[in-house]
Amino acid sequence: MKLRMIIIKLLFLGALFIISNNNLHLGDNGEREVFFNYYSSWLGNIFNQGQAITFYVVKFEWLPKSKESYAGGLYVAGSNYSISREKV
Repeated sequence: MKLRMIIIKLLFLGALFIISNNNLHLGDNGEREVFFNYYSSWLGNIFNQGQAITFYVVKFEWLPKSKESYAGGLYVAGSNYSISREKV
């Protein structure tokens, strides 16, 4: 419920910024159409950026590239021992 309210508030705040930055008067039909064009392109831009971030996170290599064992604690590079002093 809180997440929904945050999203709604951010969308409303974005609409207010578009109205104020472009000095739009929503009582005028022509300016209302301009507002909807700006707002829809803004929403599309948010969607595209979210999509790009998601693709980047999915393609990111989360595991280390080497195939050494990390059992027994943290691996110390260039050492035969881990932090817990067990042989690796």
